[in-house]
Amino acid sequence: MKSEWKVSSQYIGGEKMYIAMRVLDAAQPQHGGNVETRGNYSTDLDGVQHLVDRLNEEV
Repeated sequence: MKSEWKVSSQYIGGEKMYIAMRVLDAAQPQHGGNVETRGNYSTDLDGVQHLVDRLNEEV
């Protein structure tokens, strides 16, 4: 079962970046092979949150 979309953050080059992501199989640990991302890393938290909200409405 896939999880809901959420905003994930990571420091890249000393700057906090955001991306939309969800876990593909919520019964398994979260790792690089068990996540799906949409869009690109961005410093715009509000923009990524807007994308997450849209993706969760589609599900």
